[in-house]
Amino acid sequence: MSDLNESTIRSAAARQGYRITKSRTAEHLNNLGGYMIVDRDRNWVVAGERYDLTLDDVAAWLEHEKEA
Repeated sequence: MSDLNESTIRSAAARQGYRITKSRTAEHLNNLGGYMIVDRDRNWVVAGERYDLTLDDVAAWLEHEKEA
């Protein structure tokens, strides 16, 4: 999945009703500097609540949700 870039993954997330957010602060205990997936309609965090996802993690999560 590493051949997918951030823009492609963001577009895929949007098509599925999600928004991808990237950490903008320095890493600390509750912010690991990665990505978070948010339900666009409800504004709920659905994965990566500690910004602990990589782009590959996000892509895999989206693929799993797409198949479900």
